[in-house]
Amino acid sequence: MLKFLLAWLARADPVAQADAIFVPAGLKARKVFAIQLMEKGIAPRVLFSVGRFEIRRFPELGLPQTIDLLQMAQSIPPPQRHFFVLFENQQFTVERIRVRILGTLSEIDALADWLLVHPEISSLLVVSSGSHLRRLRMCCRRSLRRNVNCSFVATPEDSGNLDLNRNAILVECFKVACYSVFLPFWEVARPFRWRIRFYLDRS
Repeated sequence: MLKFLLAWLARADPVAQADAIFVPAGLKARKVFAIQLMEKGIAPRVLFSVGRFEIRRFPELGLPQTIDLLQMAQSIPPPQRHFFVLFENQQFTVERIRVRILGTLSEIDALADWLLVHPEISSLLVVSSGSHLRRLRMCCRRSLRRNVNCSFVATPEDSGNLDLNRNAILVECFKVACYSVFLPFWEVARPFRWRIRFYLDRS
């Protein structure tokens, strides 16, 4: 039963060429694998989602250059420290994203906003832990532009044989169930949230 649930959660796509790679916050292995894919020419840019507990370790990823996110985060309250870091053409672009209750949904919501101002991105390779892929698919399907082609790839150590315990698998299944209930309401509310954000940004 657990093997079936694991296979259901971890359905991955083949690695394919894309305009960009997106890596959600979390395990270092996700980001390292994304860098390897970029170096192989799979995509010309990588967008990292960097949570508060990853900021200090970001220079350890092995990129040819690095950036001092810790210094940039000093003036931000710790619970609000979350960044999108774009690495492209040996340069970094950093922007802070809003932190909400549901972490994965917050990241994909911010990704949707990022894609709106980057219309040149028509294909996206999403790299994450295998057990995370189904929930990411759900969020991307609801939130991202319809003309963005998304593929979902698991980090190598997660491919086919995830080292997860029983509780972790069941917790992820519970999260998927919760997201399936919540996401339709989120999708309906999104245009309204955009209008609020527009007026707040102008004020």
